[in-house]
Amino acid sequence: MIGERLAELRKLNGETQEDLAKAFHVSVPTVRTWERDKASPSHEVLIALCKRYGTSADYLLGLTDIDPSDEARKQRQRLTEEEQNEMHRYEEYLLWKRKK
Repeated sequence: MIGERLAELRKLNGETQEDLAKAFHVSVPTVRTWERDKASPSHEVLIALCKRYGTSADYLLGLTDIDPSDEARKQRQRLTEEEQNEMHRYEEYLLWKRKK
């Protein structure tokens, strides 16, 4: 279940498997195994994925069908492309800053 939902969230956020691999310092084949449900991310990575996509672990794990990121996604769709790009750059900066 996690694989299908992870792939869906990644695509909805306009990211490739390579983007996700870079963000989590893993290989593209590792992301592929997650998305094919051949392996699962660690608990730490699962939490980071939830934060990245604004969803819950319950949703990613298939314990609920309610995706908390749906409302955030709807709000983002109302933004202009430039506003969306600015928001994405800011999110990337915050993720980078958190790692330091």
